[in-house]
Amino acid sequence: MDENTTRTYVSPLRDEQARQTQERILDGVTELLRDHRADEITTRQIADRAGVSAPTVYRHFPDRAALIEGVAARLTELGRTVGHDPSFTDLGGAADDIQSMFRAADTHPVEATADALLNADPRRYGTATRERSEDLRAAVAAAFPAMDDHEVTCLAGLLRCIGSSQTWLRMREEFGVDGAQSGPLMVWAFETLVAEARRGTMPVG
Repeated sequence: MDENTTRTYVSPLRDEQARQTQERILDGVTELLRDHRADEITTRQIADRAGVSAPTVYRHFPDRAALIEGVAARLTELGRTVGHDPSFTDLGGAADDIQSMFRAADTHPVEATADALLNADPRRYGTATRERSEDLRAAVAAAFPAMDDHEVTCLAGLLRCIGSSQTWLRMREEFGVDGAQSGPLMVWAFETLVAEARRGTMPVG
């Protein structure tokens, strides 16, 4: 073997230990979000709750964006266990996605709440949130080829607000309406707005 060849050693045990540490950190974040505002939580609090050191938290999640991605990935995986698939290519699929997402959020409310709170600041949206918005914008553009870019953006933004985790959380916490009930309501609102847009009544100048 060439002396300059670098050996690559993969340790399944080490990978599993890293995964378990990441899960403990994400557990700590979601637990803290039950009683604290997202911008109040410190790395030290996360580390204490997870039973690790602050440097360990930084090694696995170097910034807030990485934490958002971790929580979002966890929620996506949990959602799949109850039949939620976050992918869609048209407005019909986007409407179906709202209902299944709200049901999945009801099943895993702690993780869904963490995702909603961490993603509440548009300047810090995670990759999954941005991709979902882009998918919806593309679906609107395909459904309304006569619309200009500004109209497409406005309608996509409005529809995105209807089907967001923040809407699920507000309906649940502020109004006492769980996802099983609010999901169909949001689908109705989504489809009503799409129908009105088809009629040309959207007030965009």
